[in-house]
Amino acid sequence: MTVSMSGGKIPLVFFVSVLSLLLALPVLGLAQSPVRVGILVQEMERSQAQAIKGLGEELKRLGYEEKKNLFFETRNAKGNRAALQSAAAELLTRQVSVIFTTGTSATRAAIASTGEIPIVFVHPDDPVAAGLIKSTTIASPLLPGNSPSFWMSSGGERPKNLTGVAAYARSTTEKRVELIKEIVPGLRKILIFYDGNNAFSRDSFGVAEAAAKKFGLEAVGYAPKSTDELRTTVASLPPMPGTAIFQVADELFESESEFVFETARTKKFPTMFNQESWAIAGALAAYGPNYLAMGRQAARMIDKIIKGEKPASLNIERAAKFDLILNYRTARFLDLKLTPEIVKKADKVIR
Repeated sequence: MTVSMSGGKIPLVFFVSVLSLLLALPVLGLAQSPVRVGILVQEMERSQAQAIKGLGEELKRLGYEEKKNLFFETRNAKGNRAALQSAAAELLTRQVSVIFTTGTSATRAAIASTGEIPIVFVHPDDPVAAGLIKSTTIASPLLPGNSPSFWMSSGGERPKNLTGVAAYARSTTEKRVELIKEIVPGLRKILIFYDGNNAFSRDSFGVAEAAAKKFGLEAVGYAPKSTDELRTTVASLPPMPGTAIFQVADELFESESEFVFETARTKKFPTMFNQESWAIAGALAAYGPNYLAMGRQAARMIDKIIKGEKPASLNIERAAKFDLILNYRTARFLDLKLTPEIVKKADKVIR
């Protein structure tokens, strides 16, 4: 059968095909509309860079192509926390579809800037304790051997446009104590430094103290309230065989990490931290979240949001992958021999 148009004849099959294509054009245009992902970070350190890398890799795997149907708008405050709010506001002028953040300060700035545009965060610890949300329901299972009370609360009080991936650093405390005892033969004591002004840090010390007791170790806490007091306390430590320095998440202590690592090497203290970046910087060992994998998790959430799901319907996810990192150079400096068994357990060994 044919259809007559302006004196000519067109096969019906061809006519129907063209008509179907014309009708589908609006739908195709919608599906191919470019997506703008705003990225907001306080500082572009290794963990942030790895999370962003994972985000881009996973979005590509999901079918997005940068500079074609995907555009990134990155704002880096370069360590200036005060600049985050204006950076977040600038992202809004770029008409981003979603904002991806890392850490507490950047996420707070994004929340303050919009109650409508979806925000997907990657966070190293507990977003409830960080004050980002009042309570949360966690989608991912707890690591074996840790109490749920360390990291999980019930309910769901959070901004309707907020979701993300959290590592719940405190939940790895018991595992890190177990690992440092295995790494350091004859370990009897761990030293823990935390900001005496910080209630969350004090609580974190209590969790570490309980974990140490479980594994037959003594935990000694130091609670300096200033950088000078911290430096003086660390510098005055005498050499103590069978003793390691154990980090709990604390801004004061971490701000002096270079000094801590230098002193620890001089006085032969093994050190256990909670992120890969610390092992790269000089800690003997670190056990913590894989930020590349966290970025990929966040990308899958962003993909769901782009396809129509609401952030409020997506539970906060727990980081799915945690890595043990060993620094072989630090071990040699400490005259510590890493056993084949512990090296085999490591996800990465820095040589």
